[in-house]
Amino acid sequence: MTAITTETATPDVDRFPVILAAAILFSIAVMPGAVTPGIVGAAAESFQWAESRLGIFAAMFFAGFGLSGASAYLWIREVNWRVVSAVGIVLMGVTFALMGITGSYPVMVSLMLLNGLSSGLFAAPSITILGDGSRPEKGFSTMIIVSVSSAALLLALFPWAGETAGFAGVVYLMCGATLLSLILIPIIPVGNKADKKPPGRKTENNVTDKGLISQPLLAHLVMVTFTMGFGGAWAFFERIAHYAALSPTATGYALAIGTLFGAIGAPLAAWFRRRIPMYYSYGMTIFCLVSTLLILDWATLTDMIYLVLVCSFQFWINAGFCLIMALTAEVDRVGRFVALIPASESLGSVIGPVVSGFALEIWGVTALVIVTATVFIIGAGVFTFTDRKDLAQMKRGT
Repeated sequence: MTAITTETATPDVDRFPVILAAAILFSIAVMPGAVTPGIVGAAAESFQWAESRLGIFAAMFFAGFGLSGASAYLWIREVNWRVVSAVGIVLMGVTFALMGITGSYPVMVSLMLLNGLSSGLFAAPSITILGDGSRPEKGFSTMIIVSVSSAALLLALFPWAGETAGFAGVVYLMCGATLLSLILIPIIPVGNKADKKPPGRKTENNVTDKGLISQPLLAHLVMVTFTMGFGGAWAFFERIAHYAALSPTATGYALAIGTLFGAIGAPLAAWFRRRIPMYYSYGMTIFCLVSTLLILDWATLTDMIYLVLVCSFQFWINAGFCLIMALTAEVDRVGRFVALIPASESLGSVIGPVVSGFALEIWGVTALVIVTATVFIIGAGVFTFTDRKDLAQMKRGT
């Protein structure tokens, strides 16, 4: 049996300016994923790519993001977080700029892959800073609020940027936002050498070496299934509105408003997390997500119905992200698995748009909904098993 020692997290990571800076940096790192409908829509209009090509293009960001993030387990406690983050931000900005001057599909796909590799360099330190705090759910909730707020702003600006300069206008806008985040680098810590951090639940010597690995891996499996469902559906929300002949301007505003409204889901999930078992909250989240997608498929869409469905989808998506990240922080008792959250998000987000793109192109919206609902439900089962097992171990240890 392995004893779990309690150490105090580096004081810097509990200061609100540090939490906010890390939250903003992470939101920039995942920006291409958060605004995927806008990027996919702009690429479709400018280049007339098929849905399968659009899905692969969107997935390349997550492939690079995942490859970069997966290596973080090895280096996250060893490097200077400020230097690595600054390098990642500059490289990400450069790839956005290059996307604006080429229309070649192979080049665009390669640049999107490099964009993801660059973003992973500063996503891992950012998410680790948030996870190292004494109340990780607070940090994750702040990060989600910042992420969806910035994504909503960009989605609101995309129609104007697209009309002004096409796809180039969209990526130049993201380039500027990325490079501007360099001013936050001095605020974050240079690092935190601690390999262990105090879990939120009381622990004793009842957690085995096997448990130290298996439970975080199960939490990451939940993240993979969740992002498969989210990425596969969200990437084509703009296309679904297009198929329903909704106004492009109204669709853009619906995506922006719905994304902003979804920010409420994260703090609400954090509030419930302190009061009821997380697997209850997560089960309700998945039920509401599946219901939203079924209505999206079955209803005769109007601008208002579409807006309500986008709001519902984003609300429950952000609640789900907060709960999964909190679960991962709970069961990560060696302090390195939280850094792999971006890699897990990426793995699911690579698979989701590709599978959904082919399903949508060949069988239509109903097939996309069936695939998404299935992976959401599988993930809910794994979440319930992991959280109940962790609660049982904590109960035996008290």
